Amino acid sequence: MGLSQQQLAHLVELSRATINELEMGKLKDLSARRIERLANELGFAVGLVGTLRPKGRGALKVAAGIASVPYKAEMPASALFDSLKAGVVAPAYIPHLRTLLDEAPVAILAEIADELESHGLPKLATWKRMGMLAGVLRCDRPLWQSLAK
Repeated sequence: MGLSQQQLAHLVELSRATINELEMGKLKDLSARRIERLANELGFAVGLVGTLRPKGRGALKVAAGIASVPYKAEMPASALFDSLKAGVVAPAYIPHLRTLLDEAPVAILAEIADELESHGLPKLATWKRMGMLAGVLRCDRPLWQSLAK
């Protein structure tokens, strides 16, 4: 995601030293409350690795579905791909993309970055583009403020 240790620490309300020890494999103990906070902010449930989705459905298709739940018109996966590739969203899909960036589990956003990488778009560039779009769309999720620093 391109977050520094300090940014992640701020996002999950832990110290940078704790994040450093966790990253280095030196952390001897982390309370269940802290584990849950870290996992939840990164889009995971404690004890669950990855995200669940039907086989054969790419992350873009799943994400477009998540973005479309509150709206009558569905955002096609191709429109989501185009928005994330170019950094520009079609006016009809602005609410959809705002919903996705504000509410989708971080694990889904990570899977989108992975899928776009298979199309030749570097992960870090995708995260930066998502962060830029989140800023333009006035998303208030703490993740985007952390990535902007």
